[in-house]
Amino acid sequence: MNYPVIEFPWLGNGMIIAIIAIIHVIVSHGVAIGMTVLMVSLEYQGLKTNNEKLINVAKTISKWVLIITTTVGAMTGVGIWLVTSVIQPDSIGSLLRIFFWAWFAEWIVFITEVVLLIIYYYTWDTWKGAKRKIHFRIGVTLSIFGWLTAMIITGILSAKLTPGKWTETLSFWNAFLNPTYIPSLAFRTFIAILLAVSLISLPIRLLIKDKEVRRDVFKVFSFWNALTVPGVLITGIWYLLSIPDEAKDLIIWSTGMPENIFNMLHVLGLALFLIFALWMAIKPERVPVILTIAIFFTSIAFIGEFEGVRESVRKPYIIYDYLYANGVEAAKVEKFNEEGYLANSAASPIKEVTAENQLEAGRELYKGQCIACHTVEGWRTKRNFGDRLEGWDEAALSGYISTLHETRPFMPPFVGTDDERDALAAYLIKVSNEGLDADLTQGSKEKDDEKEEQ
Repeated sequence: MNYPVIEFPWLGNGMIIAIIAIIHVIVSHGVAIGMTVLMVSLEYQGLKTNNEKLINVAKTISKWVLIITTTVGAMTGVGIWLVTSVIQPDSIGSLLRIFFWAWFAEWIVFITEVVLLIIYYYTWDTWKGAKRKIHFRIGVTLSIFGWLTAMIITGILSAKLTPGKWTETLSFWNAFLNPTYIPSLAFRTFIAILLAVSLISLPIRLLIKDKEVRRDVFKVFSFWNALTVPGVLITGIWYLLSIPDEAKDLIIWSTGMPENIFNMLHVLGLALFLIFALWMAIKPERVPVILTIAIFFTSIAFIGEFEGVRESVRKPYIIYDYLYANGVEAAKVEKFNEEGYLANSAASPIKEVTAENQLEAGRELYKGQCIACHTVEGWRTKRNFGDRLEGWDEAALSGYISTLHETRPFMPPFVGTDDERDALAAYLIKVSNEGLDADLTQGSKEKDDEKEEQ
């Protein structure tokens, strides 16, 4: 623990990151990449067939792409930086050291994307005649720059699961061009367009009353469905085959669902997407409202699940084979076990466990090694110590902590001395029974009195 940490005791630190990240992925993939492709495709088809109504649909979409990308997209992008910096500072610090220039390049690309989007939107009515071709080319360039942001960020995200030879060479290119980079990028590309079709079909179906226009729009969408539905399946399998076996084993576990429920829901979801794609291709003018509603929410659920699974299957690491989920470097475990975790923690005011400060030391160990995933009083019972530790005593918990990474392979090992492990167990039992407002000083005094009586 080299930095001060912030705790969100009810939601949990991981959930805060997940909420912002899911919103950002929906916007960055579904809107900035996917909807941009659809919008430019509608403009192309409108110019090709001299269909002004289709061009007007593209113009309306561009308005919302501009608004959503520059507000929700930008704010959640910054939000991810903010929350990861205060919740997982060791992780974000490590990634910055590896990918500083990649992130800088992504920022330049994003600024260029926003400029192109502004030009694209504000020249609809002024670029007429021959200039319409220039406007369309601006749209194509915009689509390319939107995809380039994903191309850069995917290299960073995929390296967290499969850093490849980077752990040996510390080479930027070994980290960026990691074993899952290409399959992950291909998968995300198809996902972005399929997500956009799924999201925008509902407002198209509800708001466009002209059946001919709606038919023409859905014909364009059906073309992309024909590419993206099989594309998602093929690249998804490719990506799945590329990840470590240990990660594969955690996929169903990370969803929190029994295996039979997991399989049933995903078969039903796939069937729903296939029905949607076929219906749009065969009867584009008669796509049912209920089907567009079902696809809208199913696609959001899928993205939420995918992002949650992608984060969870890395456990016990946050950067595979390098940094554990609680921010402890794998290479320093042995050192911390010998010298003490607190003695090597820059942010902890306590450096050694004593009888007087045992509970306060336990709190520092909890902050350093537990709150990345767990809470004391949170809503998630599986990660809530108040619920999970009911009926436990300090001795039993201390013994369990020493082997938890063996009984639960997705858990990082406890790092520290025996005294530190006992201190963490004492603190967790104390706050699990009395809550976060427990008097830790009083608890230490009571222990001193017990020792004196003995």
